[in-house]
Amino acid sequence: MTNTVYAVFGSPVLHSKSPQLFSPLLEKQPNTCYTRIRPQTAADLADIVRDLDIKGASITSPFKEDVLSLIDKVHPAAMEIGAVNCIRQQNGYIEGDNTDHVGVTGALREAGASLNGLKVLVLGAGGAAKAAIYGLAHAGAKVTISNRTFAKAEKLAAAFDCETIPWEGPGKSRYFDAVVSALLPEAIPPFMDSLRYEILLDAIYKPSAVTAFTKNKGIPVIRGEKWLIHQGVEAAAFYIGERPPPALLAKMLAKKPDRDKLQVFVLNRSSLKHFHQSAHELVISGFGLDETTINRLIDEEKELAFGG
Repeated sequence: MTNTVYAVFGSPVLHSKSPQLFSPLLEKQPNTCYTRIRPQTAADLADIVRDLDIKGASITSPFKEDVLSLIDKVHPAAMEIGAVNCIRQQNGYIEGDNTDHVGVTGALREAGASLNGLKVLVLGAGGAAKAAIYGLAHAGAKVTISNRTFAKAEKLAAAFDCETIPWEGPGKSRYFDAVVSALLPEAIPPFMDSLRYEILLDAIYKPSAVTAFTKNKGIPVIRGEKWLIHQGVEAAAFYIGERPPPALLAKMLAKKPDRDKLQVFVLNRSSLKHFHQSAHELVISGFGLDETTINRLIDEEKELAFGG
């Protein structure tokens, strides 16, 4: 019987590597599991945490911002970034923090970068980009932001006292010590050819246009797994109560769920009481949904995680 449950919440969520990330920590703890949960809304997420007594969780897209107003205490980093990426819960009281910024600064430091005074270009203006800008600015880096929607870049630049580059380009060659990309896999700025930089940190761990371009230039790339690992160290300290060495969290990242043996649990009012009786790799919130819709969500998760 599983008594202590940790989770990652997202939509979609089956692709998440959080269970592999934290498994080396939890394998020595009896009656403990880590699962993936797909809620319907941020409010549903908060209800599930309390109803199922989820002790701690990572929060991923699209719930990082919406859950902010639904928890009992928001720590300073999450408040300034405007997003929560991890929570912990005890007796129904939920606290939230954001450790994504440590993923950026930790990965760059591991690569040998000294952040104070480092010239960094951040691509994007979403949640991951905001966390990157927060961490870099607080570490003393000189940050420049570029985003397709320039108004979003300007808003972030004003908040964190940074410079901006229009998506169309700076009009001349620019040098940066590092580029941090928080773009979607297919997105790439039209001015990449005019940039000179020493290293790229890509937030995602799927193949991306920015990473492919950088590798073709012979410039080193820090993969998204490094970002994941370093934020995971601080997330583990926050909701598991242990700050592991990064190498420990890297041990099981390559492991994937077995599509043919995937353990799926559908949450509804009648199944709640059975949740803690066994471990599950994917949990779908099925409250108010018909069987056809639930099966469609499960198929969608499998297709995004494993391919068609």
